[in-house]
Amino acid sequence: MEPIAVALDGSGEWAVIHRCLACGVLHSNRVAGDDSLVMLMALAARPLAAPPVPMDYLPGP
Repeated sequence: MEPIAVALDGSGEWAVIHRCLACGVLHSNRVAGDDSLVMLMALAARPLAAPPVPMDYLPGP
């Protein structure tokens, strides 16, 4: 299982989204108290570091 993202559920609780390396199925697991906050924040910031659309397509200020 590979962690690929974090998500918020309806109650505001965080979950880690994992992808199975063998079959590609996605699974969601609640964040545990002993999970690394640094790693959770890195997963949350990943889309900002590598946006799905080139920044050239966004309008300038």
